[in-house]
Amino acid sequence: MIYTTKAQAKRLTGISYLGSVNMTTKHQKAFKYNELTYSLYLAPAKMSGYEVCPMRTKECTKLCLNESGMNTMNMEDDKINRSRIAKTKLFFEHREFFVNWMFDEIKSTELKAKKLGYKFSVRLNNTSDITPESFYLHVNDKPVNILQYFQHIQFYDYTKVPKRVELLKKYKNYDLTFSYSGHNLNECHTMLNNNIRVAVVFNKVPKVFWDRKVIDGDLYDMRYKDKKNVIVGLKYKRVRSKLTKNKFVIEL
Repeated sequence: MIYTTKAQAKRLTGISYLGSVNMTTKHQKAFKYNELTYSLYLAPAKMSGYEVCPMRTKECTKLCLNESGMNTMNMEDDKINRSRIAKTKLFFEHREFFVNWMFDEIKSTELKAKKLGYKFSVRLNNTSDITPESFYLHVNDKPVNILQYFQHIQFYDYTKVPKRVELLKKYKNYDLTFSYSGHNLNECHTMLNNNIRVAVVFNKVPKVFWDRKVIDGDLYDMRYKDKKNVIVGLKYKRVRSKLTKNKFVIEL
């Protein structure tokens, strides 16, 4: 498959768009901060047949945000999940087609943000945990990843992959928040001690946890605005799963 335009890509794949802009409940909050956030939602875990969450646990898989919010309203035809599966397969099977399309969407969204006088940011992993270096295309026969291509744009992510923090030294336009899984306590403390914030899901968000200040992570999603050595408190969102006992959500 060879990419030419967004219109051609839509006709060829039957996919309306790759990334959304301030569409979901959490990203709509960016409007309050005069910001547009381009965000990508892929099919999590191995739902598409391709693994996109390498450090996932059974608990975080069951309680994934993919099964919350707008997706709980589409239980009959599973339209959202089918779309995310199609996008994920496109990413793995036709990488440069996907990335060229994504680059065009980012460019047009950035232009829209400028016209509005808004800030602009990108979050690649909303329901996945793929290194941004995997989003690349070839320029003059050399691979150029998305962080290199858009050096002037702010990217941010959450991850459960400890080695991913090495990217912070390589790319000034990349911000990362480490995520507590219920099984990586030592890694979380190591991150905090190295000035990297950690996200924790609670049934009730406290003011202090692990002797660290907890900020309300549900006020907005743009984590790059936060201090580095804090805990980002996220309140548990209801999902389709009936899982109750788990280590992923901290009960207080």
